[in-house]
Amino acid sequence: MIATVRMAKAHLSKLLDRAAAGEEILITSDGRPKAKLVGVGTAPKPFHVNRALLRARPRRTARPAEVMVREERDGRD
Repeated sequence: MIATVRMAKAHLSKLLDRAAAGEEILITSDGRPKAKLVGVGTAPKPFHVNRALLRARPRRTARPAEVMVREERDGRD
């Protein structure tokens, strides 16, 4: 479909619906093509964090850094 700038301003919602349905709309000014409206397709599914899974994860019981450094120093003798 070809639409003028004036028509695109007046009927933007309808043109967006048509572009989302898969139609290409060429917008012209003074008889020359200026822009093209096309649908973007399906949007990617948003990422959601499973907080219950994170809470259920076992916590690490790592040794404090001071202890590891002290053991490393003592082992150099």
